[in-house]
Amino acid sequence: MRAATLNQLGRRLSGLARDLTHVHADKAATPGELAILDDLLVNGRSAVRDITDRTGFAQSHVSASLAKLTERGQVKWEKNPKDARSRWADLTQKERAQLEAAAATRVEDALAEQLGRQDAEKLVKLLARAAKLLDVKKPSALS
Repeated sequence: MRAATLNQLGRRLSGLARDLTHVHADKAATPGELAILDDLLVNGRSAVRDITDRTGFAQSHVSASLAKLTERGQVKWEKNPKDARSRWADLTQKERAQLEAAAATRVEDALAEQLGRQDAEKLVKLLARAAKLLDVKKPSALS
C-alpha cells in the first residue's frame, strides 16, 4: 500500500468515525471543536495546556474553542485544587453521555451499507487488530 492510499483510507475512516460519534453535534461545530470534544472524552478533565499538547492546536485556538463549547453547554470548568490560578475543562455530564453512547455505535452497521455485512465484519476485525497493534487508546468509559 502506498502512503497516499493510507492517507485517503485514514481520512475516510476518520470521517466515518466523526459522523457516527458526533451525530448529535451542533452543525456549526468546527472540526477543531470536535477534536477537542474527542480529546476530553478520551482524557477526561484537562488543563488547556494539556489539550494543546495532545491535539497540536495553538493555545489560542484551544481557548477560543473551549469558550464556544462552554457557551453551548458542552464543556464545564472546574478549579484546580492544587493551583488556584488554573482551571480544568471537562465535558458536561450530558455531553459525555451523548459522546459515549455515540462512540459505542457499532461501526459494522455503517460499513455494511457500503460494503455488505460480511466484508464490513472482516474489515472491522482487521481494524480492531490494527488498533491493538498500534496501541490505540480507548475512552476509559468504553474500555
